[in-house]
Amino acid sequence: MKKTASSFLLLILAVNASAKEKMLPLSESAASSLAGKSLVVTRHEKPAFTAMTAGKAMFGLFGAGAMVVAGNKIISENQVADPAEIFERELVPALSKRYGFVVSAAPSPIITETKPAKIAATQTDTDYILDIRSGGWMFAYEATNWDKYWLMYSVQIQLIDAKSGALVSNMGCNAGNQKDPNAPTRDAILANQAALLKDITQGFGWTCAHLLAKEQFHLAESELNPTPAQYGDVLAKYAAAQSGPSANPAVVSTEVSPASAETQTTVAAPAADETSGPETAPVESEAPAATESPVSAGQ
Repeated sequence: MKKTASSFLLLILAVNASAKEKMLPLSESAASSLAGKSLVVTRHEKPAFTAMTAGKAMFGLFGAGAMVVAGNKIISENQVADPAEIFERELVPALSKRYGFVVSAAPSPIITETKPAKIAATQTDTDYILDIRSGGWMFAYEATNWDKYWLMYSVQIQLIDAKSGALVSNMGCNAGNQKDPNAPTRDAILANQAALLKDITQGFGWTCAHLLAKEQFHLAESELNPTPAQYGDVLAKYAAAQSGPSANPAVVSTEVSPASAETQTTVAAPAADETSGPETAPVESEAPAATESPVSAGQ
């Protein structure tokens, strides 16, 4: 049963991995043309959240649908924020400062298109478009311990020439904590209005923001705000809090690194657009998958 459930998980997560778009870091020539140009940030609706439990995994495709329904309910009822907000709030101003483009002051439009040319067709009154899209997020039980859970999140950022529809830069980031020794229970993830779920996914967002700032847009670490302490080493602090009254709160709240030492984060070529089924990112059983040459962070 455990092997079957794990195989089924990899099957449903690999749906969007059948074709890949290449990683395309911002080139020097493209970067030099951004100064003074207008830019619109486009966003997308929150992707489906998959809440995988051993019970639902037993029911195959019917269980997969139930996982998405349960996951979306968790996100809605607990008002869990899309980590993509971090990229718009933190990364976009840093990019504008470095490259000199002028960001539209209007609210970012929510679009459904994912292909560069089609995205460009939705925004005709600008020079460039920065499309920020969360690809997928979920939690799932560990194959060897059904009481413990791991989480993952993926994001894709595309910089598009709005006039031609050409893709100027494209990269994705997959973050997960499959190997973290402090894996929480499902009840812990959902306790206090899913406080742990919020902190972990926001931590993933911050880690990916720093990684893409460096690998996609060539920003120095100092050009992006540091990860707030609340979202660093989340599971280490969770484990310390579970150790009982002897735990020292001062130690738990000390400065931390941007991500847990056991968080696996890779820059990868994003999965090609799929129009059917829940959006997810390709994830292997031990670490998030990456095509091309993966770049690790948070180790």
